[in-house]
Amino acid sequence: MNTQPIGVMGCLPKLPDSFPIYTPENSGNMVHANAPLLMYPNSIYSSDAHIKLSGQGSFRPFVNNSCSHLIVTLANMLILGREDGTAYARFQKSLEQYNKPIVVFGLGVQANGYDLENATLPPEAIELVQFLSSRASLLGVRGEYTKNVVEKLAGVKNAYVTGCPSLYSRPGMLEDLYRNSKNGIRFGRPAVNVTNLQRPIERVLLGRAIRAEHYLVEPVSRAFHDYFIRISSRENMEVPYSMKPLKREFPDLFSEKSTIPDYFMKYYRLFRSLDSWTQFNMEHVSFTYGTRFHANMSSILSGVPALWLTHDARTRELVEFANLPSMALEDIGQIEPEDIHKAIDFEPFFDSIGGKFESFNYYLTENGLPSIKAPFKSVLTNVSGV
Repeated sequence: MNTQPIGVMGCLPKLPDSFPIYTPENSGNMVHANAPLLMYPNSIYSSDAHIKLSGQGSFRPFVNNSCSHLIVTLANMLILGREDGTAYARFQKSLEQYNKPIVVFGLGVQANGYDLENATLPPEAIELVQFLSSRASLLGVRGEYTKNVVEKLAGVKNAYVTGCPSLYSRPGMLEDLYRNSKNGIRFGRPAVNVTNLQRPIERVLLGRAIRAEHYLVEPVSRAFHDYFIRISSRENMEVPYSMKPLKREFPDLFSEKSTIPDYFMKYYRLFRSLDSWTQFNMEHVSFTYGTRFHANMSSILSGVPALWLTHDARTRELVEFANLPSMALEDIGQIEPEDIHKAIDFEPFFDSIGGKFESFNYYLTENGLPSIKAPFKSVLTNVSGV
C-alpha cells in the first residue's frame, strides 16, 4: 500500500475569479484535473499550500524528495498537423527535472477525423511521447485512435487505452446515475453545452435550447460571460458577435421584445469549481446534452444522465471507448428538444463499466499506483433493490 504522497500537475483543478474574462481556460478541464485528487487522498497538486508547509520550497523538490509518483493530466495536447514544437520541447524539459515515475492521465490527439495515414506531429512532440513512454510501465492514452497515432509516429510499444480517467473518479455518483437512468425522466431542467457557433447545427442547438428555456453551461467563452456581466449591470444589451448569426435561424429571439437577455439572466451558468458544478447538476438538472465532452462528464459524475453530440475524433474516441450515450451532432436537428431525453441509453455503458474499472486498475497497478474502488458489483447485481 502506497503511503507516500503522490504529486499531481497539469490541468487546473480550480479556476480563479479572473476566468474567463482575463484568464482563458476551459472549465471542463477541471473535471479531468480533479480525477487523481479524488482517487487518492494523499495526492498533492502542484500549487497546493501543503508544499510550502513541507519546508521544501517548491513542487519539484517536494516530488523528488517525498512523493512516490508524479501524475500528469494532459488532455488533448497532441495536435495533428501543427508544425511548431516549441511547447512540447519546453514541457519535456520541465518534466526531465523530476526523478520519480511519471503516470500520464488522459493523453489525447486533437483531430477532426480518424485519418491515420496523413497524421503528422513535429519532432518535438514525438520526442515528448517517447520520453513519457520511457518513464512509466504503461503510457496512458484516452482512446484507440490516439494509441494508433503514438504507435505509428513515435514507435512506442507500451501505449494503453484508459479512456478519460475522470470516468473513474466518482464511482458513488455513477451508482446514482444508474438509479436515475433506470427511473425515467429526472426532476429539474435540461442543460445544453455548445462548442462552435460557426457550425449551423450548433446554432440550431442553442436557438432551440433558448426557446425551450434549457440551462446553458458555458465552459470557455469570454464573450458569453462578458455579455452576462453587461446585462447584469444593464450597461450594454447587445448580444455577443458569435450569437448574431442566430438571427437568421431564430429571428423571433431578436425581436423588439428579445428573450435573450432574460434567458441569460435566468439560465446561463459558468463554474470555477467542480464542487459547485456538481451541486448545481444534482439540485437543478434533469439531463445534459451537447458537444462539450467534459461538460457532459461533469453531469454523469453528479449522477445526472447526459447525451454526447460527437463532432470530432477526440469526442468520438472517448464516447466509443466508454459506451457513453451519443449521436452525431448533425443528427440532433431531427429531434425536438422535448424528445432529446429519449435518445439517452446507458445500458451499454453499465454493461461494460465494471470491465473498464478493472482495465484502469490494471493500468494503475502496473505503474505502481494503488488500485481504486469500483463498487458496481453490488449495484449491477442487485437490480431488484434499485
